[in-house]
Amino acid sequence: MTREIMGAGENVAASPAFRQARPAERLAAISHLVQLLRGEDRDRLVALTEEQGLLKDALRRARRSQQRQQIDALRLLGGIGGDQAVTTLDAVLREDPRLDTRLEAASLLARLDALPQPDELIEHLALRSARITPLHRTLFRLIASRHPAELFALARSEDLPPAVRALVIDALGWTEDFSALPLLAAAASDPHAPVRLAALDSATKLGHSGSAGWIMPLLRDPVPPVRARAIRACQIMRLSDGLPAIAELRHDPSPWVRLRAQQAQQVLGTA
Repeated sequence: MTREIMGAGENVAASPAFRQARPAERLAAISHLVQLLRGEDRDRLVALTEEQGLLKDALRRARRSQQRQQIDALRLLGGIGGDQAVTTLDAVLREDPRLDTRLEAASLLARLDALPQPDELIEHLALRSARITPLHRTLFRLIASRHPAELFALARSEDLPPAVRALVIDALGWTEDFSALPLLAAAASDPHAPVRLAALDSATKLGHSGSAGWIMPLLRDPVPPVRARAIRACQIMRLSDGLPAIAELRHDPSPWVRLRAQQAQQVLGTA
């Protein structure tokens, strides 16, 4: 059946093996193939699953079933994609009572490049009260190129909790838009260390030398992880003007800062 699907062009549904196979077998074959294909060939198979009603059971289980079965159905939909899958995953993200299920739906929507706007993601994942994880940072970095204007607006907001503000500031670097630099400069003086760390990561991602003016003072930040991250930014961005301060940090109380300073001194000293 897999060979028939690949060779039948627009006439897959009429091929002998496909006609004789059960719906579950058809779906299994297509689910395997869509992981290998791109472009029009993949879109054709996704459309075929919808035309044949092969996702009916998964769509039902994604909304009304035991959690383990629900997660399996969500992952199946996320692996195939298409309008029906995206609509259902989006509904689960917005409406499911379980936070871990909503987070699973969000991660699958990210794979399909179909995440909602960042303010909606904050609401649906309860990020104002939840513990921020690396997965949340990944989701916001992925959303950055899709919703840059909304992300910039959030970065200018004054009512975000520090952890969420750090999440937004971190994602600005993934917009690849240098107009984020003033926002990063402002975040560099934020009283909360996670926001300052996020500003450094974002600036390092953008790689614009215009950030040097506020990165240098962070080499003397009172929080060791911020000093270490500022050293890393100088090293990656080749900011050799930071060498005198980095040399002093070879005697920092923090062993991690000392190690970072040694590495950066070696790199920048030979640049």
